[in-house]
Amino acid sequence: MHTKKPQQQRKNDLIDLSQLSPHLSQVQETQYKYIPLMTKEIQDQLDSKWQECKIQGKNLTPRTNSAIAIHNNDLYLYGGYQQIQGIMQDFYKLNMGAESFIWQNIKCDYEPGPRCRHSLYVYNNCLYLFGGQISDSVYTNEMFVYDINQRFWKKFDQNDSYPQPLDNYCSTVQNDKLYIFGGFYSTDICKHSNDLYTFNFNLNNWIKLNKFKQRQPSPRDGSSIAIHNQNLYMFGGKNGFERFNDLWQFDLSKYEWNFIPILCSSDIPMSRSGHSLIVHENQLILFGGIHDITWELDDLLTYQINKKEWKTINQDSSRRKEFELPSLCKSNKSPQNKKRSVKFTSMIRPFSLRKSVCQSLNKVRSFTQSKQSYFSNYQNVVLTQDQKNNSVVNTSINHVQERRKLENLKKKAAMLKLFDVESSKRTSFQDDCNVTEKLRTSLILIGNPKQDLKLTKGTLTEFGQQIISKFIQPFFDGRNVINGKKPCARDGHAVTVFENQMVLFGGDRHTMSFNDLYILNLTLI
Repeated sequence: MHTKKPQQQRKNDLIDLSQLSPHLSQVQETQYKYIPLMTKEIQDQLDSKWQECKIQGKNLTPRTNSAIAIHNNDLYLYGGYQQIQGIMQDFYKLNMGAESFIWQNIKCDYEPGPRCRHSLYVYNNCLYLFGGQISDSVYTNEMFVYDINQRFWKKFDQNDSYPQPLDNYCSTVQNDKLYIFGGFYSTDICKHSNDLYTFNFNLNNWIKLNKFKQRQPSPRDGSSIAIHNQNLYMFGGKNGFERFNDLWQFDLSKYEWNFIPILCSSDIPMSRSGHSLIVHENQLILFGGIHDITWELDDLLTYQINKKEWKTINQDSSRRKEFELPSLCKSNKSPQNKKRSVKFTSMIRPFSLRKSVCQSLNKVRSFTQSKQSYFSNYQNVVLTQDQKNNSVVNTSINHVQERRKLENLKKKAAMLKLFDVESSKRTSFQDDCNVTEKLRTSLILIGNPKQDLKLTKGTLTEFGQQIISKFIQPFFDGRNVINGKKPCARDGHAVTVFENQMVLFGGDRHTMSFNDLYILNLTLI
């Protein structure tokens, strides 16, 4: 006997049926199966040596070729360059020991002005800033000092010992002396340099160390130097025609250069410029740089000074294909349920479905010669059925085009859904950068929301496959750092040493500048 159900009961039945629908149950099953694969891939990409600092408040404008220095717990930063804004002259500090990392702008009545590719070092409660680029193709050899306690800048008086203005030189400091090497001489000289200078902070005097003609590195810029005991080490650089991966040692007691050969058992670093080189205990630590046009590096290597050999800690991953996980939904399907692909003959197959749109002349020539008799014998048959074949071909092509349009629309919808953000949260992603930098910042911030949201987005498909994207990784957050996250490939970054840590800021990749701040735990290397 048929009985009518109340309207509310019918609605409840519909809700129950929708919850048990095959589509939703399959998605739920996929999520649970996807969790262990996703977790394993994320764990493999984490690096316990690295930490990214979480900046509170307004972050700095992205930049490259800036300079940083550490005094007590404060990190100081001056200048830098960005393709849109040009050379900058802002001055900031950040307390590395605070619970929250906040950049504080330092305003002074008198400042050095715009600077990039300069050096900044600490000596006796003062910051010393030397050289750099001040405008397009204009460089300087001025020296400024900032009194940290009194909070004002002062310019040193120049004398005859000052070197000519240099561009893209490298520098380091030991005790009361600043050392600079290489670079490109501007003004009337216009050539690369292999000169090594030292500056005494107390005497305001420069001395050229490699006065004598002997075996020494070739002229170059974009290299890096570091000092261990009484030996200065120089690695890499470029001269306008090639990049180098040679390592040299300068004996500060004998004032002579020595070339260090690479052992066969050693890992040979790639040639590069714009990298960083520091000293920790009895080893040199090399990171990043640019190997070729649009090929920045993110590898990490150490040079054991006692053993005289290189060792790779992290290989370069900038040109490595990202790891992709296959779609679990597709892998669960049986081969019997797969649709049969429509096959066309070689003459009526659409161009987009052929193996090669442009065949070689040899293949075309051999094909026509071998099939000439066939077409001559059956030419009449093909002509008589021309109208029927045209209708079949047009129908098949239209079907393929419509199917492809539908697939493209689904792909676009899935990609757009990955970056959906609530309207109330959009203001937190705004930045004062140019359009390119805003896009990059939005991708990073939107791609790293809460962990449960990342997992939901991780089950979405992109181009028909589920993938692990570096923008949806749920990292383990510390108090004010993101543990395990390492910097991407870059050059032109600024580094300094703070206790047993290397602090890294900024840099650029493919002319896109960064404003991120990383810490490398040197005790784990």
